Amino acid sequence: MSSIKKMNEEIIAAKTDFGDVYLKTLGGQLMRPVKATITLKESLGHLYSFSGKTYITGAGYVILNKVASINIVTPRTVIVEGREEHNPYVERNPKTRAIEAVACRKIGIGYGPLGNIVVLDKTLYYNVYTYFIQSLMAKMKRPENQKDKYAVIGTADKRPEGPAWVFFETTSPLGIWARYDSKEIQELLEEKIRMERFGERIAQKICERNILRDHPAIGTARVNAANGVAKVTVYGWRNELEPQDVEEIMEQAEKGETKNIEVQREVIEAKVEEVKEAIEEEEATEQVATVTEEKEKPLFAGGDRK
Repeated sequence: MSSIKKMNEEIIAAKTDFGDVYLKTLGGQLMRPVKATITLKESLGHLYSFSGKTYITGAGYVILNKVASINIVTPRTVIVEGREEHNPYVERNPKTRAIEAVACRKIGIGYGPLGNIVVLDKTLYYNVYTYFIQSLMAKMKRPENQKDKYAVIGTADKRPEGPAWVFFETTSPLGIWARYDSKEIQELLEEKIRMERFGERIAQKICERNILRDHPAIGTARVNAANGVAKVTVYGWRNELEPQDVEEIMEQAEKGETKNIEVQREVIEAKVEEVKEAIEEEEATEQVATVTEEKEKPLFAGGDRK
């Protein structure tokens, strides 16, 4: 350990497996952590790139929260179109039973850089159809769509010439005509199915990630990475919150009765890149679980071989 003396205080830099953690002592007694410099690596799934920019993944925020120690809790209810519903609230297609929309609410409770308790109360509305349309419009802007059009903007009563066209409404009476026999549209439809399949988990994961990203203890979304490696400074305090304290703060935040505690409320929407990154994480988790399950199966289903 290296130390830098400052009046009666001493700052100690401790090496850990996830970065350098700076601790403070006073009168020879170890105090709470002041800050940590965490190393995130793209090769370990902590970072991802989109449109030439580098962002922190859910796995990356888990590493950062080792120091920040933000407690994320799920309130019992969420407001949907003025109604109080069970949290998370899921809407399904009446015919296919596929998830069409999810509303979820999460509350993050943790210490800010100055040691004050900061509460982030976020509600996320996740609509599968909206993200499908956004992905479709993004594909339409690509140069290759200009020469071999597989999607065009129009109205439902003016079908383009040729077979295999399907209409997706955007803002009435406008919408997008798409060729469902094209490779590009088939890829988007497959992605839509994945959004429906993991809908509830995606919504909750993105909501939690937004809390960790916006909480002042972390407060980082984009990073400057060199060779797939980035260093992020995180502020953390030894967590003195007992389970009953977290429950009490959550109940106060739900009722809007918090005193001497900073509460930030926000209704958010996930970005398309967040949704795609969350899908990849869920699929990776599912693959790991499948491999683990296969390994744990007995060699002989009928019992031990004699």
